[in-house]
Amino acid sequence: MIYLLLCIISTTGIMVVFKIAGNIKLDIFRIIVINYFTAAILGFAIGGLPERSDLVAGWMPMAVIIGILFIVMFFVIAISTQKAGIAVTTVASKMSVVIPITFSLFYFNETVSVLKITGILLALLSVFMTTYNRNKAKNKGLLVVLFPVILFMGTGLIDSLIKYTQEVHIVDQGPIMFSSILFSISAITGIIFSLFRKSTIRNKSVFMVIIAGIILGFVNFGSLYGIIMALESNIFDSSIVFGINNMGIVVLSVIIALILFGEKLSILNKAGIVLSVLTIIFLSYI
Repeated sequence: MIYLLLCIISTTGIMVVFKIAGNIKLDIFRIIVINYFTAAILGFAIGGLPERSDLVAGWMPMAVIIGILFIVMFFVIAISTQKAGIAVTTVASKMSVVIPITFSLFYFNETVSVLKITGILLALLSVFMTTYNRNKAKNKGLLVVLFPVILFMGTGLIDSLIKYTQEVHIVDQGPIMFSSILFSISAITGIIFSLFRKSTIRNKSVFMVIIAGIILGFVNFGSLYGIIMALESNIFDSSIVFGINNMGIVVLSVIIALILFGEKLSILNKAGIVLSVLTIIFLSYI
Protein backbone atom coordinates (compact mmCIF):
# COMPACT_ATOMS: atom_id res chain seq x y z
CA MET A 1 0.00 0.00 0.00
CA ILE A 2 2.97 2.35 0.54
CA TYR A 3 3.62 2.45 -3.21
CA LEU A 4 -0.02 3.16 -3.98
CA LEU A 5 0.05 6.01 -1.46
CA LEU A 6 3.20 7.38 -3.12
CA CYS A 7 1.51 7.27 -6.54
CA ILE A 8 -1.70 8.89 -5.28
CA ILE A 9 0.08 11.79 -3.57
CA SER A 10 2.51 12.31 -6.45
CA THR A 11 -0.12 12.24 -9.18
CA THR A 12 -2.28 14.72 -7.31
CA GLY A 13 0.80 16.92 -6.89
CA ILE A 14 1.25 17.02 -10.68
CA MET A 15 -2.14 18.66 -11.21
CA VAL A 16 -1.60 21.08 -8.33
CA VAL A 17 1.72 22.25 -9.83
CA PHE A 18 0.05 22.76 -13.22
CA LYS A 19 -2.82 24.69 -11.64
CA ILE A 20 -0.53 27.03 -9.68
CA ALA A 21 1.82 27.50 -12.65
CA GLY A 22 -1.13 28.41 -14.84
CA ASN A 23 -2.50 30.86 -12.29
CA ILE A 24 0.78 32.79 -12.15
CA LYS A 25 1.30 32.60 -15.93
CA LEU A 26 4.48 30.52 -16.01
CA ASP A 27 5.77 28.87 -19.21
CA ILE A 28 4.24 25.40 -18.94
CA PHE A 29 6.27 24.00 -21.84
CA ARG A 30 9.62 24.67 -20.16
CA ILE A 31 8.32 23.45 -16.82
CA ILE A 32 7.43 20.14 -18.45
CA VAL A 33 10.84 19.77 -20.15
CA ILE A 34 12.73 20.63 -16.92
CA ASN A 35 10.48 18.19 -15.09
CA TYR A 36 11.55 15.29 -17.28
CA PHE A 37 15.24 16.08 -16.97
CA THR A 38 14.78 16.26 -13.18
CA ALA A 39 12.91 12.95 -13.05
CA ALA A 40 15.56 11.25 -15.22
CA ILE A 41 18.45 12.57 -13.09
CA LEU A 42 16.64 11.49 -9.92
CA GLY A 43 16.14 8.01 -11.33
CA PHE A 44 19.76 7.61 -12.41
CA ALA A 45 20.92 8.92 -9.01
CA ILE A 46 18.89 6.19 -7.29
CA GLY A 47 19.37 3.30 -9.72
CA GLY A 48 22.72 4.15 -11.32
CA LEU A 49 23.60 4.95 -14.92
CA PRO A 50 22.38 2.61 -17.65
CA GLU A 51 24.63 -0.15 -18.92
CA ARG A 52 24.76 -1.48 -22.46
CA SER A 53 22.41 -4.32 -21.49
CA ASP A 54 19.82 -1.77 -20.37
CA LEU A 55 19.94 0.01 -23.72
CA VAL A 56 19.09 -3.21 -25.56
CA ALA A 57 16.62 -4.52 -22.96
CA GLY A 58 13.30 -5.92 -24.12
CA TRP A 59 11.43 -2.98 -22.62
CA MET A 60 13.39 -0.34 -24.54
CA PRO A 61 10.90 -0.01 -27.45
CA MET A 62 8.08 0.39 -24.94
CA ALA A 63 10.10 3.02 -23.06
CA VAL A 64 10.42 5.01 -26.28
CA ILE A 65 6.70 4.79 -27.06
CA ILE A 66 5.56 5.59 -23.51
CA GLY A 67 8.17 8.34 -23.18
CA ILE A 68 6.79 10.17 -26.22
CA LEU A 69 3.20 9.62 -25.11
CA PHE A 70 4.10 10.88 -21.63
CA ILE A 71 5.16 14.34 -22.73
CA VAL A 72 2.25 14.64 -25.17
CA MET A 73 -0.25 13.76 -22.44
CA PHE A 74 1.49 16.13 -20.02
CA PHE A 75 0.75 18.99 -22.41
CA VAL A 76 -2.86 17.86 -22.62
CA ILE A 77 -3.11 17.66 -18.81
CA ALA A 78 -1.58 21.12 -18.44
CA ILE A 79 -3.93 22.71 -20.98
CA SER A 80 -6.97 20.87 -19.64
CA THR A 81 -6.17 21.82 -16.03
CA GLN A 82 -5.89 25.50 -16.92
CA LYS A 83 -8.80 25.70 -19.37
CA ALA A 84 -11.30 23.13 -18.08
CA GLY A 85 -10.24 23.03 -14.41
CA ILE A 86 -8.86 20.40 -12.03
CA ALA A 87 -12.21 18.66 -11.59
CA VAL A 88 -12.88 18.08 -15.30
CA THR A 89 -9.27 17.05 -15.89
CA THR A 90 -9.40 14.63 -12.98
CA VAL A 91 -12.58 12.93 -14.13
CA ALA A 92 -11.23 12.54 -17.67
CA SER A 93 -7.91 11.03 -16.62
CA LYS A 94 -9.32 8.82 -13.88
CA MET A 95 -12.33 7.52 -15.83
CA SER A 96 -9.70 6.12 -18.20
CA VAL A 97 -9.05 3.46 -15.53
CA VAL A 98 -11.61 1.34 -17.38
CA ILE A 99 -9.10 0.85 -20.23
CA PRO A 100 -6.17 -0.69 -18.26
CA ILE A 101 -8.60 -2.62 -16.05
CA THR A 102 -10.28 -4.17 -19.08
CA PHE A 103 -6.86 -4.83 -20.64
CA SER A 104 -5.59 -6.54 -17.47
CA LEU A 105 -8.68 -8.69 -17.05
CA PHE A 106 -8.68 -10.04 -20.60
CA TYR A 107 -5.04 -9.97 -21.76
CA PHE A 108 -3.57 -11.41 -18.54
CA ASN A 109 -6.62 -13.56 -17.74
CA GLU A 110 -7.08 -12.11 -14.27
CA THR A 111 -9.94 -13.49 -12.21
CA VAL A 112 -13.28 -11.98 -13.11
CA SER A 113 -15.89 -12.06 -10.35
CA VAL A 114 -19.19 -10.36 -9.63
CA LEU A 115 -17.60 -8.55 -6.67
CA LYS A 116 -14.69 -7.25 -8.79
CA ILE A 117 -16.96 -6.02 -11.56
CA THR A 118 -19.21 -4.39 -8.96
CA GLY A 119 -16.20 -2.65 -7.41
CA ILE A 120 -15.00 -1.36 -10.78
CA LEU A 121 -18.46 -0.01 -11.66
CA LEU A 122 -18.70 1.66 -8.25
CA ALA A 123 -15.27 3.20 -8.84
CA LEU A 124 -16.35 4.71 -12.15
CA LEU A 125 -19.59 5.98 -10.63
CA SER A 126 -17.80 7.57 -7.67
CA VAL A 127 -15.29 9.34 -9.96
CA PHE A 128 -18.15 10.83 -11.96
CA MET A 129 -20.10 11.87 -8.85
CA THR A 130 -17.06 13.42 -7.17
CA THR A 131 -15.97 15.62 -10.06
CA TYR A 132 -19.14 16.40 -12.05
CA ASN A 133 -20.12 20.07 -12.22
CA ARG A 134 -23.05 20.78 -14.55
CA ASN A 135 -22.60 24.55 -14.62
CA LYS A 136 -18.86 24.34 -15.40
CA ALA A 137 -19.45 21.76 -18.12
CA LYS A 138 -22.13 24.01 -19.66
CA ASN A 139 -19.92 27.12 -19.65
CA LYS A 140 -16.70 25.58 -21.01
CA GLY A 141 -18.22 24.29 -24.27
CA LEU A 142 -15.80 22.47 -26.60
CA LEU A 143 -12.90 22.56 -24.12
CA VAL A 144 -14.75 20.32 -21.71
CA VAL A 145 -15.19 17.73 -24.48
CA LEU A 146 -12.04 17.83 -26.63
CA PHE A 147 -9.26 17.76 -24.03
CA PRO A 148 -10.98 15.25 -21.70
CA VAL A 149 -11.59 12.84 -24.59
CA ILE A 150 -7.95 13.02 -25.69
CA LEU A 151 -6.84 12.66 -22.07
CA PHE A 152 -9.18 9.71 -21.48
CA MET A 153 -7.83 7.74 -24.44
CA GLY A 154 -4.19 8.71 -23.97
CA THR A 155 -4.02 8.04 -20.23
CA GLY A 156 -5.79 4.71 -20.63
CA LEU A 157 -3.33 3.68 -23.35
CA ILE A 158 -0.30 4.71 -21.26
CA ASP A 159 -1.52 2.80 -18.18
CA SER A 160 -2.16 -0.30 -20.31
CA LEU A 161 1.33 -0.11 -21.88
CA ILE A 162 2.92 0.34 -18.44
CA LYS A 163 1.04 -2.72 -17.16
CA TYR A 164 2.14 -4.76 -20.20
CA THR A 165 5.78 -3.69 -19.81
CA GLN A 166 5.78 -4.35 -16.06
CA GLU A 167 4.28 -7.80 -16.51
CA VAL A 168 6.26 -8.96 -19.55
CA HIS A 169 9.65 -7.20 -19.47
CA ILE A 170 10.55 -5.59 -16.13
CA VAL A 171 12.54 -7.66 -13.60
CA ASP A 172 14.75 -6.99 -10.55
CA GLN A 173 16.01 -3.37 -10.71
CA GLY A 174 14.15 -2.82 -13.96
CA PRO A 175 11.48 -0.46 -12.58
CA ILE A 176 13.91 2.34 -11.69
CA MET A 177 16.01 2.01 -14.85
CA PHE A 178 12.90 1.74 -17.02
CA SER A 179 11.47 4.88 -15.41
CA SER A 180 14.75 6.79 -15.75
CA ILE A 181 15.21 5.99 -19.44
CA LEU A 182 11.54 6.67 -20.12
CA PHE A 183 11.87 10.13 -18.56
CA SER A 184 15.08 10.73 -20.55
CA ILE A 185 13.24 9.97 -23.77
CA SER A 186 10.46 12.39 -22.75
CA ALA A 187 13.06 15.08 -22.03
CA ILE A 188 14.76 14.58 -25.41
CA THR A 189 11.35 14.68 -27.13
CA GLY A 190 10.65 17.95 -25.33
CA ILE A 191 13.92 19.45 -26.58
CA ILE A 192 13.04 18.43 -30.14
CA PHE A 193 9.61 20.05 -29.77
CA SER A 194 11.26 23.23 -28.49
CA LEU A 195 13.17 23.62 -31.78
CA PHE A 196 9.86 24.30 -33.52
CA ARG A 197 8.42 26.53 -30.82
CA LYS A 198 8.68 30.29 -30.49
CA SER A 199 10.16 31.39 -27.17
CA THR A 200 7.76 33.23 -24.85
CA ILE A 201 9.61 33.05 -21.53
CA ARG A 202 10.11 36.22 -19.51
CA ASN A 203 13.38 36.76 -17.64
CA LYS A 204 11.62 37.53 -14.40
CA SER A 205 9.93 34.12 -14.41
CA VAL A 206 13.00 31.98 -15.17
CA PHE A 207 13.66 31.12 -11.52
CA MET A 208 10.03 30.17 -10.85
CA VAL A 209 9.93 28.03 -14.00
CA ILE A 210 13.03 26.12 -12.89
CA ILE A 211 11.68 25.59 -9.36
CA ALA A 212 8.29 24.45 -10.69
CA GLY A 213 9.99 22.07 -13.14
CA ILE A 214 12.14 20.51 -10.42
CA ILE A 215 9.17 20.04 -8.07
CA LEU A 216 7.14 18.55 -10.91
CA GLY A 217 10.02 16.20 -11.74
CA PHE A 218 10.08 14.79 -8.20
CA VAL A 219 6.33 14.15 -8.03
CA ASN A 220 6.29 12.80 -11.60
CA PHE A 221 9.00 10.27 -10.77
CA GLY A 222 7.14 9.28 -7.61
CA SER A 223 3.94 8.78 -9.58
CA LEU A 224 5.42 6.42 -12.19
CA TYR A 225 7.68 4.54 -9.78
CA GLY A 226 4.82 4.16 -7.30
CA ILE A 227 2.38 2.62 -9.78
CA ILE A 228 5.00 0.25 -11.24
CA MET A 229 6.08 -0.97 -7.79
CA ALA A 230 2.44 -1.33 -6.71
CA LEU A 231 1.89 -3.57 -9.73
CA GLU A 232 5.13 -5.45 -8.97
CA SER A 233 4.11 -6.13 -5.35
CA ASN A 234 1.27 -8.45 -6.43
CA ILE A 235 -0.67 -7.68 -3.24
CA PHE A 236 -3.71 -7.02 -5.43
CA ASP A 237 -4.62 -7.88 -9.01
CA SER A 238 -3.64 -5.00 -11.29
CA SER A 239 -7.32 -4.23 -11.96
CA ILE A 240 -7.74 -3.57 -8.22
CA VAL A 241 -4.50 -1.54 -8.08
CA PHE A 242 -5.73 0.77 -10.84
CA GLY A 243 -9.11 1.09 -9.14
CA ILE A 244 -7.75 2.02 -5.70
CA ASN A 245 -5.14 4.34 -7.22
CA ASN A 246 -7.68 6.29 -9.24
CA MET A 247 -10.17 6.60 -6.38
CA GLY A 248 -7.44 7.84 -4.06
CA ILE A 249 -6.31 10.46 -6.57
CA VAL A 250 -9.86 11.69 -7.08
CA VAL A 251 -10.56 12.05 -3.35
CA LEU A 252 -7.24 13.79 -2.62
CA SER A 253 -7.41 16.12 -5.63
CA VAL A 254 -10.95 17.22 -4.77
CA ILE A 255 -10.00 17.87 -1.14
CA ILE A 256 -6.95 19.92 -2.22
CA ALA A 257 -8.99 21.81 -4.82
CA LEU A 258 -11.52 22.63 -2.10
CA ILE A 259 -8.93 23.80 0.43
CA LEU A 260 -6.34 25.52 -1.79
CA PHE A 261 -8.42 26.80 -4.69
CA GLY A 262 -11.81 27.28 -3.06
CA GLU A 263 -13.71 25.04 -5.45
CA LYS A 264 -17.27 24.39 -4.30
CA LEU A 265 -18.73 20.94 -3.79
CA SER A 266 -22.30 20.02 -4.61
CA ILE A 267 -24.29 17.41 -2.71
CA LEU A 268 -23.51 14.99 -5.57
CA ASN A 269 -19.77 15.72 -5.23
CA LYS A 270 -19.85 15.09 -1.47
CA ALA A 271 -21.74 11.85 -1.97
CA GLY A 272 -19.14 10.85 -4.56
CA ILE A 273 -16.29 11.37 -2.08
CA VAL A 274 -18.04 9.15 0.47
CA LEU A 275 -18.67 6.50 -2.19
CA SER A 276 -15.01 6.74 -3.31
CA VAL A 277 -13.76 6.00 0.20
CA LEU A 278 -16.18 3.09 0.58
CA THR A 279 -15.17 1.77 -2.84
CA ILE A 280 -11.45 1.88 -1.95
CA ILE A 281 -12.18 -0.16 1.18
CA PHE A 282 -14.34 -2.55 -0.83
CA LEU A 283 -11.72 -3.06 -3.55
CA SER A 284 -9.01 -3.63 -0.93
CA TYR A 285 -10.76 -6.68 0.49
CA ILE A 286 -12.22 -8.51 -2.50
